[in-house]
Amino acid sequence: IFQFEGRPTPKLLSSISNAKWDAMMWGPYFNDRPAYYACWVDFCLKYNPDMKFYLSDAWPQLYQLGKNPESESFFTAEVFDKMGSERRTEYVENVAPLRKKYPNKVFVLPTSDAMVLAAKSFLRGELPGIEGIHRVIGKKERSLWRDQLGHIGPGFDRLEGYVFYATLYGKSPELIEEQIRFGGDPEFPSTKLDQTFRKIAWQAVIGHPFSGVKD
Repeated sequence: IFQFEGRPTPKLLSSISNAKWDAMMWGPYFNDRPAYYACWVDFCLKYNPDMKFYLSDAWPQLYQLGKNPESESFFTAEVFDKMGSERRTEYVENVAPLRKKYPNKVFVLPTSDAMVLAAKSFLRGELPGIEGIHRVIGKKERSLWRDQLGHIGPGFDRLEGYVFYATLYGKSPELIEEQIRFGGDPEFPSTKLDQTFRKIAWQAVIGHPFSGVKD
């Protein structure tokens, strides 16, 4: 995995071995294997033995359904729970061996659980300003998901950011008192939606057995 001949200079390896690091985070990819992460963990711990490692799980994706539904009315709380459960089960196959090999070192950033909770909140009318569930299905710009692969829609980067914050620091983003300067459209996400994202993120983090965080 660390064969770089003829490829870009591996600057990250030099940085890891010559500086103090607290954590490393990864996003998910298709066909992941524990070995792809273990090689980095081994290298990092050689130089920074107190490091911790965080893997962001994958969001629910349309391919799980076999074919795209004709309308968003297909999506119910039960459907979202099923999709989320499938993703968690699939992801545990990669994470569990790492957690066993590196006790108290490897944790999950539960972005999938957060999106499931957000989707169920939308069904209850609790996400002001969000217009639809999936842009591929309902064609609404401000949807939870924006493409076939399940990438999140406008504004939901905040929800993901709050999940990262809550997991890394072990604190609810609801406790942040200072105003956060996000930039962009000041009307969207609204303050109410932003506060809802913070609540959802904390619920997702304390509800996931691999986050390492308890309320």
